[in-house]
Amino acid sequence: MLLRVPAFYDSFHCIAGKCTDTCCIGWEIDIDPASAKRYAKVKGDFGEKLRQNIEDGHFKLLPGDRCPFLMRDGLCDMICHIGEDYLCDICREHPRFVEVYGDIMEKGIGLCCEEGVRLLLECKGSATSPIAFVEREIDDVPDDIPDDAIEARDAIFEEREHLFAILADHSKPLNARLIKLLDYAVETSGIEIKESDISNNIYQSWFGILGKGESYGPAWDNAYKELKERGWQTKTIFTDSDGEKIIAYLLFRYYEKSLFDGNSLTKVEFAIYFWIMVQKIQGTKIDAIKLLSKQTEYSEEIMEIFEQEFMENPAFSPTNFKRILAE
Repeated sequence: MLLRVPAFYDSFHCIAGKCTDTCCIGWEIDIDPASAKRYAKVKGDFGEKLRQNIEDGHFKLLPGDRCPFLMRDGLCDMICHIGEDYLCDICREHPRFVEVYGDIMEKGIGLCCEEGVRLLLECKGSATSPIAFVEREIDDVPDDIPDDAIEARDAIFEEREHLFAILADHSKPLNARLIKLLDYAVETSGIEIKESDISNNIYQSWFGILGKGESYGPAWDNAYKELKERGWQTKTIFTDSDGEKIIAYLLFRYYEKSLFDGNSLTKVEFAIYFWIMVQKIQGTKIDAIKLLSKQTEYSEEIMEIFEQEFMENPAFSPTNFKRILAE
């Protein structure tokens, strides 16, 4: 099987107590069956503590949605007592993500992680992509998919490579590249686009979609409130280089999923929407990206809302995307 990862992937490691954030607050942590069996055999006082904090297949969260094994210094009590090998799958793999398409596997680091975001913003690209990727053979067993699905997969990978190349064309300003990106996505999707008028309501829709679904937590609530109060016209601390990397990375993670749902255009629209809106969130670049990623990418409900709105709401038509980019 072929493994494809961003060139910075192997440089990633959790910075633990040095992180200004933590993956151990705000998430319900499901325990995989193999880990549950191991936990049942842990002896001594820590084994008792371990089992007392498991309920219905996940760890019982403390007030503030804290993992019961998160210590005050930001370290993991489980790792300190019984070792990293005892972490359940989610704790071991997060914030990594993995997708398998037949005999091709792709892995990356989620943008919910500040170290992952730092590596992305500091990474170097190539003449054909804002992000460099590396490939290597691994021993994992491929997924069994039919021949016609393999052909479709390869075609979608080729489309994504073309999208990367558009983003890497530094002869044009970023917004001009994004308009070209949308035109190509419309062309390859085969969807007939109807003209729609732009109005003040479009901005309400673009802000409003972020308020749909369950909130990630107080940090997002505060950021969203400030975002709406400041309004549409805000100065940005981001650069075009940041934008092309963020968009390319989101296309790397999501575009190939159109193999399963056929919605390639919405994957491009989400990447551009994320870039436009992250510039309006107050704070450092890393904090803004983390917050928006946590609120959107890590909620299946919210990602489904985006998919539906991009397909059905005229405020998110490619025409209106391009008009906003041309402002």
